[in-house]
Amino acid sequence: MLTTIAAGVFAVLSRTTPRPEWHPWWLMAVESLSGLILPSLGLLVATRRSQHLVGWLLLAAGFGAALDLLSHSYGLYALPREIPGGVLAAWISSWAFVLFSFPLMFLFLIFPNGHLPSARWGFAARYVGACGLINVSIGAFAPGPLGFGYFPSVSNPVGIAELSFIATYVAIVSVVTNLVPFLLSVGSLLFRYRHSTGVLRRQLNWVAWATMMAILLVAAQILVGHSPAGSIAVDLVTVLLGTAITIAILRHNLFNIDRILSNTLIYGGLTAGVVGLYIGIVSIFGLLLQRSVSGVAPLLATGVVAALLQPLRTLLQRSVGRLVYGLRDDPYTALALLGRRMEATSDPKKILPEAAATVAEALRLPYVAIELDSTSATGTDRMRVATHGTEAREPLKLSLVHQSEEIGILMVGPRPFDERFSAADLRLLRDVARHVAQAASAMRLSLALLRAQERAVAAAAEERRRLARDLHDGVGPVLTGATWTLQAALANLHSSPDSTHELLTTSLVHLRQGTEDLRRISKGLRSPVDQLGLREAVLIHLGRVPLTVHPALPDEIPRLPAATEEAAYWVLAEAVANVLRHAHADNCWVTIELGDALVLTVADDGRGLPDRFRPGVGMGSMRERAAEIGGTCHIHPRADQGTEVVTRLPLSLPGTETENSKQTVMGGIT
Repeated sequence: MLTTIAAGVFAVLSRTTPRPEWHPWWLMAVESLSGLILPSLGLLVATRRSQHLVGWLLLAAGFGAALDLLSHSYGLYALPREIPGGVLAAWISSWAFVLFSFPLMFLFLIFPNGHLPSARWGFAARYVGACGLINVSIGAFAPGPLGFGYFPSVSNPVGIAELSFIATYVAIVSVVTNLVPFLLSVGSLLFRYRHSTGVLRRQLNWVAWATMMAILLVAAQILVGHSPAGSIAVDLVTVLLGTAITIAILRHNLFNIDRILSNTLIYGGLTAGVVGLYIGIVSIFGLLLQRSVSGVAPLLATGVVAALLQPLRTLLQRSVGRLVYGLRDDPYTALALLGRRMEATSDPKKILPEAAATVAEALRLPYVAIELDSTSATGTDRMRVATHGTEAREPLKLSLVHQSEEIGILMVGPRPFDERFSAADLRLLRDVARHVAQAASAMRLSLALLRAQERAVAAAAEERRRLARDLHDGVGPVLTGATWTLQAALANLHSSPDSTHELLTTSLVHLRQGTEDLRRISKGLRSPVDQLGLREAVLIHLGRVPLTVHPALPDEIPRLPAATEEAAYWVLAEAVANVLRHAHADNCWVTIELGDALVLTVADDGRGLPDRFRPGVGMGSMRERAAEIGGTCHIHPRADQGTEVVTRLPLSLPGTETENSKQTVMGGIT
């Protein structure tokens, strides 16, 4: 503050000193007052976010700007009057701009979280720092006049003659040490913007808006040339950037920045396009119609611009809408992008997280989550399987429905300041929900198969362990006892016939006991279907059901793969149990048909499915049993009344043999 006030005082005192026409004394005085804005914004951020580097860099840039202004104003005042410190001020003015511009470049590199976008950007930060030191060195030690035209009669007292070549290559040096660092810092913002969502995207939108306004101001400065108006336009750039950065850090939700940004892009681009078209067309028609009546070219240009105005506005609006709101107005592209992303994901567990991220990025949504219904022994639970962004307080919930069955929900958070989704948003989100439901159903099936395989492997291991224990603890000792008894009988065969008879009798008892143990173990391995056949097992089971059952079974069902028969039997048992528990039916129809597959149908005349049907443990179990062997199981309303469960199971499985193809006989066991 003291530096800025001093700069304003010396700007007024030096008003009679010659200076560049584009920077009069009154403009320097005004700049000294406006120069308080940048450090004030830095102070505000630094006090509210003391650990945040952005506030301190704003303070540093504000002090650099004040020091640069003071060195110029004091040099202009002191040198003509031969007051001490005039040459020092002129010398400082040659490099003080670095203290203003390079803190802003570092600010862009670390905005908005105070860290570089990634470790790879460390090289950019080091390059920017090195360029700042090079600029200070060149300004401080390059020979020749000081102050870039402010002090043409004052030579650098510490100039080094070996650096005189810089004046020859000043354009190249400026590009390497000033333009490239600036482009790197802006590139970091573009990198963040491309990968940003939610709060980070809103913060970057503020800087994007300020940058667009800065471009317009710089364009205005180029049009007016070196003049006070051009200098004012450049000064406003700093004020706009500092204000936008402060709002982005402290109050990024202050205004609807998305709408401000889109309107600025549309009308700024439209204005630039109209002006450019008009100037270009006037120039072309002027060359073509040099001998025509004066004023024809502007009239023709006006007509062409008027004809192109609406198409240009439509094109800009579509482009800006895609940039700010994503693919909301282009549903085909959004759905195609979602399909490509999910197709490219090989891991079933990553399909839905990828879908959530794609929906959030394509539609510029701050929050997307997917929850699926899962069945367990305790019932049906809803589990969150994918989340992207920061959780919203009241997200919009869309049902995920597959084959008339609700399998979960898609939750999306509204954009900032958009309390309600538009009709276009809702139409696209419903289409997205249908695609996500298909992917979720496929993922559930894949994961169910994986879990079934894991359970099958675990069950087989446990069954082998049980068999080994039963054989070792039951049949093993019996057969061992029979062996020892037979050996004793063989030893006494000639010497003691009576004892031999007793020993043989004991051996027969042991062998019969071993045979019974083997039969018991074998019977434990066989289900009712394996013992009776599928048809008889089904009829016996239906005979025990306390309900009027109408079976329609083939007269003879050939032996099928054991897995197919087991799945058909237990699916039927579960379906009939569901009829008894939930349907409140008077009749149940059970049909088995054999064609290219085994088709099992269980229907009832009960109250039917609820409007929002959520499958329970039993339905999930039936589907898993069918899916384990490559079959399907669907439940849907019956044509007249009630519910119908249709299960299709394969008649043959790889690596299995039926009794029609090969009889397997277990010797000694009947």
